[in-house]
Amino acid sequence: MKFSKCLNPSNFVAATDGKMTKFYRCDCFVSHNVFLANYRLHVKYQNERQFWEDYEGVLIERGMEDRGKVLDVVKSEVQRRLNLDENVTKNIEHAKKNYQPLHPHIFSYKRDWFEPKFLEFAEVCEDGLLNQSQIVQRYLDTIGTEIYTIKALKPQFCAQMVQELDNFNNSILQRSRPNTMNSSGLIVEEFGLLDFVNQMISELLSPISKVLFPEWYGSGIDSHKSFSLMYALGKDTELAYHYDNAEITFNICLGNKFSGAEVYFTHMTGEEDEEEYWEADHVPGVVMFHRARHLHGTLPLLSGSRYNLLTWLRSSSVRNKLCPICKSPPKLIPSLHMGDGFTAPS
Repeated sequence: MKFSKCLNPSNFVAATDGKMTKFYRCDCFVSHNVFLANYRLHVKYQNERQFWEDYEGVLIERGMEDRGKVLDVVKSEVQRRLNLDENVTKNIEHAKKNYQPLHPHIFSYKRDWFEPKFLEFAEVCEDGLLNQSQIVQRYLDTIGTEIYTIKALKPQFCAQMVQELDNFNNSILQRSRPNTMNSSGLIVEEFGLLDFVNQMISELLSPISKVLFPEWYGSGIDSHKSFSLMYALGKDTELAYHYDNAEITFNICLGNKFSGAEVYFTHMTGEEDEEEYWEADHVPGVVMFHRARHLHGTLPLLSGSRYNLLTWLRSSSVRNKLCPICKSPPKLIPSLHMGDGFTAPS
């Protein structure tokens, strides 16, 4: 499954194997999984009556004092989602015209940015000469059940990418928050890094996923959501327990100097009877990858700042059967860009 660059951000956005593909969201995108950070609670909002019937008790238990402020936060997030595609499109066009990159060369995909062992690992996955257990034993550090790490990016690239992210963040350009839980980060389309990520997926991450996560790879990775995150004192410092709206997650630490902010994992969503727990440090240049439905979170940052580049890989052949958010067959609504990776029946 080969990606090409974003052909038209207002229409069909990904070309796979030479064919145009239009992607959709499930209609639960607007109403489900709204995160209230002050209460560490994910909620569903369809109307005020439903919301207070479902959540008033637990919110009071967790210290709610002002119903109006809580409702304002929820409605603001719902409105953000309703406007998301339009705002992302505007931000992309504005950045193309006005952003002056600090390191223009890092926006072009080059194999030289990657560690030789990581490139070899991807090539071995592609050629099929070793089985899964042989590949894991030879190339990867295993954190927990199907949670792996390997050094992927060279220090120079990581340092320049962090500088570039800071440069963009310090500009006056508008940007969309990456998701409902993180406020400090950039969507790669708005940042201008989409072509780089598409090629990285096609040449490296897709063949790796096919070997290590065949159940979640399905018939191929045909879309993704990719974004940067920043953890820093005074901004996002931790991340509550959650799973990702994807099939497979690749999380690359870019730097900088920091302490704390370890990632922790428990069980897969839907397997609450399993008692598992692992912790792992993020290390600059190292990619951590796992099944996206694996419940995880980030412990508090103690000092410094940490930057990451995340890629949520999506396979429509898997997610078309069941939306990972509402746990029902997806009810499709139109979307620009790659939506949430659902496709319409042919």
